[in-house]
Amino acid sequence: MTLRSLAAGALCVLAWLPAAAQTSACSALARLRLPQVSIDLAVPIAKGEKLSVWRGGSPMPMPEAFCRVRGVATPVPGSRIGFEVWLPEPARWNGKFMQAGNGGTAGSIPLGSLMDGVRRGYAAAATDGGHEWGDGLDYGWAWQQPTRVVDFGWRAVQQTSLVARKVMRAHYRRAPAKSYFVGCSNGGRDAMVAAQRFPQDWDGIVAGAPALDWLGLMIGGALMQRDLAQPGAGLSATRLPALQAAALAACSEGKRFVERPAQCRFDPGVLRCTGAETDQCLTDAQLVTVRKVYEGVTDASGARIPGQSMGGEALPGNWDFWLLRQASDPLSGSRAAPGTPPPTSISESFFRHLVREDGAFQLADLRDADVLSARQRWSRDLDATDPDLRAFRARGGKLLHCHGWTDGAIPPQMSIDYQQRVAARVGAEAGKGLDDFYRLFLVPGMNHCGGGAGPWQVDWVEVLERWVEKGEAPASLSAQHPETRATQTLRPHGAP
Repeated sequence: MTLRSLAAGALCVLAWLPAAAQTSACSALARLRLPQVSIDLAVPIAKGEKLSVWRGGSPMPMPEAFCRVRGVATPVPGSRIGFEVWLPEPARWNGKFMQAGNGGTAGSIPLGSLMDGVRRGYAAAATDGGHEWGDGLDYGWAWQQPTRVVDFGWRAVQQTSLVARKVMRAHYRRAPAKSYFVGCSNGGRDAMVAAQRFPQDWDGIVAGAPALDWLGLMIGGALMQRDLAQPGAGLSATRLPALQAAALAACSEGKRFVERPAQCRFDPGVLRCTGAETDQCLTDAQLVTVRKVYEGVTDASGARIPGQSMGGEALPGNWDFWLLRQASDPLSGSRAAPGTPPPTSISESFFRHLVREDGAFQLADLRDADVLSARQRWSRDLDATDPDLRAFRARGGKLLHCHGWTDGAIPPQMSIDYQQRVAARVGAEAGKGLDDFYRLFLVPGMNHCGGGAGPWQVDWVEVLERWVEKGEAPASLSAQHPETRATQTLRPHGAP
């Protein structure tokens, strides 16, 4: 008998209720009284009913019927954490809970992730990170609002979990049998927050391309963008195709992507201009910049911030978006229409609003004192780099960590470094490796959270379910490219 059939059986009293009664049960959640929580919406959503789930996107038909609950948690003065909980009809509920992380600087609830949750049969929840804001790369919401920063850093994850579990118990009359957290990018940082700060709450976690070293990302991005603005040192997007082609020629072994990035020893010096400057070559100053992008930087605190891997330099949504601030779509991998404004520099906005608190600040003004101040003020609440996962391991939790090798937003080396710190802290103490509870998969040719030239598509939730519920630890996985249908085999990082 499956977990789904057990859940359905346990809920048979609710499942056979007529539609009108189920609608009434949903609407009744609007009257649910919870401490420091207000619920402003509890409505049934029919299968096929259309909702806008992506910021600026067209309404989409819902894959299943569910009860939509929306509200606000106010755990401390100045805090206003928006949340939604989507509850499948009792007969379709798989008996489990999934919380989704949020991307960028948040500012809206990721309804697309909730839609995926109810499609799978989960009761699903997510948060806006403690603020509403239209630009997911901007920190204007944080201007002289330290409580909101803490909410974004970790408290919104905690409060949404607490509220969602109470809503589920009120609706289904039972707690979930299993609880999962799933997120990528900042949502992957949220996932690591869940593992590090609230280990007893989660049976399994998917942390995709986690922005766990948040301060390192903000500082590294600021230093690189500042240097790129120096006279003669900057790059244009028109130089990137030649750079990528040279990297692939050196390391791709005839493929459209670099299959073994750790063994790549590409020297961009092969592109050094020897005559007139063109888009097919790099000046000496540009070579210094490119090498810094690959090698990473050391900031004023002495922290080493990793650089980028090779082979995806010219792909839309990679270097063009994150380094050169060219308008392209990191999710779809498409170029923006001519005349589209450049994306916000998340690093510049961070220092403007959270460190200098000066609306006129620009990266050209960045000083070592700003870097030191940023780490002192915000590392505790924004970073998710604690390697002590003993509590999560002891409660039987499973951590599935994945990262694309051609991620232009978050260097994959950050994930490798974190795994090594966990191994030093947890693995050595236990006298064994990490494979019993933590596995890292690096995906050659995958960009930030998806897309790219390599086969990258994996159902990470399904993999996690099999590991947690059936004990099937992922020794190898098959990734597929959604367009070419090409495949590649992935193995845990560090596996023989």
